[in-house]
Amino acid sequence: PPGTKRAPSGWGGSTRTEAEEDDLVGYIKSLHEGWTDEVHYVLDNTPESSVEQRDLYDRVPELLRSWSDGSVTLIGDAVHPMMPNLGQGGCQAIEDAYVLTEVLKGVNDTAAVPEALSSFYRKRIVRTTIIQFLSRLASDLIINAFDTPWSPHDQKGTNWKSYLTFAWKPLLQYVIFPAQFAYLYSYYPSGSMGDLPAELDAKWKKKHFEDSERAFASAGTGKNTDIGESFLNAAVKKEEVAA
Repeated sequence: PPGTKRAPSGWGGSTRTEAEEDDLVGYIKSLHEGWTDEVHYVLDNTPESSVEQRDLYDRVPELLRSWSDGSVTLIGDAVHPMMPNLGQGGCQAIEDAYVLTEVLKGVNDTAAVPEALSSFYRKRIVRTTIIQFLSRLASDLIINAFDTPWSPHDQKGTNWKSYLTFAWKPLLQYVIFPAQFAYLYSYYPSGSMGDLPAELDAKWKKKHFEDSERAFASAGTGKNTDIGESFLNAAVKKEEVAA
């Protein structure tokens, strides 16, 4: 968990100590109990010296304080860091840059810059706050509420979180996720793109279908049958030979 400092930070600024090297691999394996054997094989062959801890943090939205001070402003993760679960950190920085450019286009006097930057803050604060909230919600649900969904075909999901995840799947798939991504991707600061998204969708569906058909046809002729075994199996055989 963040702040535990079980291992040195992968972001730099800390060094490894003996206390941190107290069976780190065993600790990570305990977090993956019940996972496939390949995962535990990889962990068993991971040197403890290579284990790093990379904590993730967001922050409370600046609803009562501007991102700007005079002619200086902050954008992106510098002012609205968010959990990575929706992949929106970089996206929101790009949106910030676009809106900031549009705001500053009309500024012809340096005396007007502070007010322009305040305007930039007002234009962006609501959207970034909502996306920060959605990202934190997604992170909390994945870590604290959901687990491998229950299935009648295996015994991998048998705790209460598994049954909860199974029960929520229809609502997540058909209501929550569509509404969430509709909000994330319905932002057109330069105006509506018209039929372009639908045209690109049709174009790439056609291309991917044609490419997949050619790949299957090629595989049927035996041209692509010389695929090697997985690196895990190869590593096991190498160990057996060495023994």
